[in-house]
Amino acid sequence: MFRSVSTKATPLLLGAVAVNASAGANTPKPAAVEEPNKMVCRPSELPLYRPLNQKIACECHQRRHDSTAPVSIIEEGFRAVRVQVQEASKLVDDQKKQLVDLYEEGKKQTKFINDYLQEEDNTMPRVGAIAIGGLAGLIFGLRGGFFKRVIYTSIGAGGVASICYPQEAEMYAQHGLVEAKKYATIGYNFVYGVKPGDKQLELPTIPSNLGELKDSMSGLAKSAYDAVFSDKK
Repeated sequence: MFRSVSTKATPLLLGAVAVNASAGANTPKPAAVEEPNKMVCRPSELPLYRPLNQKIACECHQRRHDSTAPVSIIEEGFRAVRVQVQEASKLVDDQKKQLVDLYEEGKKQTKFINDYLQEEDNTMPRVGAIAIGGLAGLIFGLRGGFFKRVIYTSIGAGGVASICYPQEAEMYAQHGLVEAKKYATIGYNFVYGVKPGDKQLELPTIPSNLGELKDSMSGLAKSAYDAVFSDKK
């Protein structure tokens, strides 16, 4: 009896199990949601660690900064010196340019006045220039005596006249040199006691070097000695 009941009940149980299994297979299972663990982090993210390359870069930068520090100081010193030298050179160039401009301007003005005074038709400007030159000489000689005033006035007027009349001034200058040399020779022979019928002495030449100056001084000393002690011999 129990065997018949068990054999009859077995298919029912198997069917129920199959129905439950199929029902379980048809119903979808909820997906498992994995929440991230916020407490987990990488070792490199910890504040106690830093990348190895960052340490090397910092050390290299510090070493490079230390090695270039003296060089930077030297370069800065040379730069300051170069800037000062350039400024001084620029200032000198500016002053030189101003002086050159003033010289050129004065040269042009002098040439213009010289050409103007040397023109044949400008007689009155020449007379005025000579008078101004004589007046300037008189002003420079006011503190002296009469002869000093005359000499300074003559020099001033003669200098301006030589500018106004260059050809005449050259001719009179040569004539004056000849006359001055003639009277100097007469005075030289008079000092040495040369008579008119005797051989005339020539003026000594002006020494152009030290040897000629030495010979001239020795000859002059010998002549003076002979003139003084000639009677005793």
